[in-house]
Amino acid sequence: MIFPVMVAAVGWMITSVNFMQGDLVDIKSKMPALITQQGIPTDSPISAAARAQMKEDLVGRIQEIDVRVRLLEERNKGQK
Repeated sequence: MIFPVMVAAVGWMITSVNFMQGDLVDIKSKMPALITQQGIPTDSPISAAARAQMKEDLVGRIQEIDVRVRLLEERNKGQK
């Protein structure tokens, strides 16, 4: 009476192990796209584009501040 239950349990266990093995192979196949060999995460196209936009904005703001500083320095030279 316990034999059919044991056979079903072993069958379920083998099926589960095969399913987990398939998931593991799928994850390992996608891993190089996510992490480099050195262990550094790679950028997705969305985050890379957002970072490039942010860098452009920051460079623009830095240039504006540089111009303002130069104008203030020139104004201070003229007052002295």
